[in-house]
Amino acid sequence: MAQPVLHLTHVTPMAPSLSEEAVPCLAALLQASGLGLAFLDRELRFRFVSTPLITLSGIPGALYEGRTAAEVWPGLGQALTPLLNRALKGEPVSAERVSGVLGHSGGGVRHLRVSVFPATSGGLRTGVSLTMEDETARVEQEQALRESEERLRGLVAVSCDGFFIHEGGTVLEASPSLASLFAVNPDEMVGQPITRWVAPESRDAVQRALSRQVEAPYEVTGLRSDGKRLFLEVLGRQVDYAGRTVRMTAVWDIGARKAAEEAAARADNFREQLLGVVGHDLRSPLYAIQLSTGALQRAGGLNDTQSRQVAHVAAATRRMERMIHELLDYTRARLAGGIPVRPTPLSLDKLLERAVEEFQVSHPTRLIASSVEGDVRGTWDESRLGQLLDNLVGNALQHSPEDTPVEVKLSGTVEGLTLSVRNEGPPVPLEERATLFEPFKRGKRASGDGLGLGLYIARQIVVAHGGRISVESGVGLGTRFIVWLPRHAPGS
Repeated sequence: MAQPVLHLTHVTPMAPSLSEEAVPCLAALLQASGLGLAFLDRELRFRFVSTPLITLSGIPGALYEGRTAAEVWPGLGQALTPLLNRALKGEPVSAERVSGVLGHSGGGVRHLRVSVFPATSGGLRTGVSLTMEDETARVEQEQALRESEERLRGLVAVSCDGFFIHEGGTVLEASPSLASLFAVNPDEMVGQPITRWVAPESRDAVQRALSRQVEAPYEVTGLRSDGKRLFLEVLGRQVDYAGRTVRMTAVWDIGARKAAEEAAARADNFREQLLGVVGHDLRSPLYAIQLSTGALQRAGGLNDTQSRQVAHVAAATRRMERMIHELLDYTRARLAGGIPVRPTPLSLDKLLERAVEEFQVSHPTRLIASSVEGDVRGTWDESRLGQLLDNLVGNALQHSPEDTPVEVKLSGTVEGLTLSVRNEGPPVPLEERATLFEPFKRGKRASGDGLGLGLYIARQIVVAHGGRISVESGVGLGTRFIVWLPRHAPGS
């Protein structure tokens, strides 16, 4: 066990008021753990060191006798010696914090609370008394707490556009980023009511949120120092601050999001109005043109040139009619969340045969090969699947050379039915495949006869039936659209 440097011959005789019986009590007190004690003479050399101080420093007691603090504690002497000199001149030094290596090199930095008092005997200065308490654990704990707090503040700073701490609606602290948002300095916000930075139309809502201590995010209109309004989203939580419970509120600037939402809403509104005009108001004059061309073709009496011109007008009106139907389907899909279907019992082989015959009439020079395997009966929307076949076969004819065939296959299994439509045209570029089924997307090889809605509507029809559609394309393989449908559509 470490022994103190203490000999009665080294210590000034006890005061006459101290009884002999009290000496052991005083010695026990000097050796009490928790506080290191030492006495240094007028030359600031150690004459007494308590056991706790020897234990704290890790230096044997014999090495203290007659040596200075700088010699025993070289890592601490530079900071400690000025305090010892002040006490030697008669100035008490109380509870000074000193940091350094206590002991020889190799030890860790210690944080110490040091007090040094002048010692006198018979009116003469005999030296100084030194008390030393190790606060390393507490200091490191405080430092860790500060670092944790800084990390938390940093995390808050990067996760929102600013934050403030308030008590009862009065700002206690504001982050620099929040102050910048309101075009002020952080100190200008401290001590001010929150409502100073809230637009009049939002103040009642903010007061209600404060009184109810709302924990969910909500939107408010902020007010900058220059009068400009800010669209903000805020979220408050209770936190401990300086020993009391307050609220920290995170703030997000949602001005850009609001502007984007308003722009999107205006664009959607304009698009819906435009589609409404195109889809409804143009149908009447289009039907009038179709009736007139049909009457001219049936009446006869036209020469070859006139017949060709009327036929061109009739074909153009059919294309226009198809575009209008596609626009209406697109509008329904956007507004209703999908294309509605009305499933009825159906055998797809008959629907496929009819569709192929119609395409063969309109494309007499093309070969359209169809095949059917397995049971192709189920419950689907006949008009919608007819539209699906028209879109996929028409797309295959449009994007393949005149001298190549188009293959259409139906295959029935227990779970459902697979439809594949293949052409031998050039492969679809990889960059186009990701958006192939998006609305108003037309490939580089598009002819210009459509709006780019055919494949989008095809996918909507398949999805409405509970199925899925995909595409395969590659050099030497051509392009194949594959559709899988369950045996019975949802709602059957």
